[in-house]
Amino acid sequence: MAPPATDRPTTAPSLRTGGRGWKGLARRSLRRLPDPIEVRVLAALGRHPPRIVALEALDAELKEAARLFDRSEDEARRFLRGFSLAPPPGRPGDPFSPAYRAWVFSLYGAVSGRSDYSTDNEHSPFDVHEALVRPYPHCTGSPTVLGEELMARGFIVKALDLAPPARVVEFGSGWGNLTVDLARVGFDVTALEIEPRFCALIEERGRELPNLRVVESGMLDFSADEPFDAAIFYEAFHHCADHLAMLEHLHDLVRPGGRVLFAAEPVAPMAYPWGPRLDGYSLWSTRSYGWLELGFDEDYFAAALARTGWTATRRRDPASSPLADVIVATPRRDTRSIGRP
Repeated sequence: MAPPATDRPTTAPSLRTGGRGWKGLARRSLRRLPDPIEVRVLAALGRHPPRIVALEALDAELKEAARLFDRSEDEARRFLRGFSLAPPPGRPGDPFSPAYRAWVFSLYGAVSGRSDYSTDNEHSPFDVHEALVRPYPHCTGSPTVLGEELMARGFIVKALDLAPPARVVEFGSGWGNLTVDLARVGFDVTALEIEPRFCALIEERGRELPNLRVVESGMLDFSADEPFDAAIFYEAFHHCADHLAMLEHLHDLVRPGGRVLFAAEPVAPMAYPWGPRLDGYSLWSTRSYGWLELGFDEDYFAAALARTGWTATRRRDPASSPLADVIVATPRRDTRSIGRP
């Protein structure tokens, strides 16, 4: 049931907990300047934005990235950070409208080269037996990638702020690194994953852990007999094709007074409210595998949470890891969804 009108937020919601003061304001303002002005300002500061490539030139750029990945994970990532696509014109004004959603998936189709999006695109090619020995991020061979991942997982566990044996569901568990961490410390963990190879990997990694359950399912298709104390998305929420429906569905899965953690999700100043991320690394994932790599502007994500009955705080430690970034959402006075137009 929708809450009464008096429960609607009277001020614009915000997720910003860092970057306060004039430096933080300058960074946020710069991201919203028209591109030619932004380029000139960055040049005056001795910095250069990623170069803009045309869609028809994207495959050549990604071919070079593939060559670099064969040589060095770090070198390939640096190359991918160096370019982006410009968002196409004609974007509808209301980010909550069906027209805007159609624009988003039209852009996804252009970038991915696929006629439409399906969760079948979210499958990942890898060898389960090799991953048991060297799962991601160890398989990258990059101490930087490994270090950032390890520090981020510790940050997430601290931000969870619960004690075992609390019931936790992790959506999009992937390689199972955080899943296994939580189960080994004593949490009652349900790992939800759509990729059957990841499910097999997690089951094998956690076969001695009776408090770990693996479910092969899409996010929106999942239901539970009893609510969880917490739900976690670690670099996973941005793959959900209907994030507003997912935010509403979470009220059915998390108990009153529980929490949802959005960890290392791409919630940052963007040139548009939400949609496919157009940086080189995201383009690599979308074009190569068909993955849905959404991004969310901070103001939009805060509004989407408020619109669906959540209030949130953000915790970050960028000095230790760029992935140490957690948005903790709780039901707003235990109300249900305000609902979408």
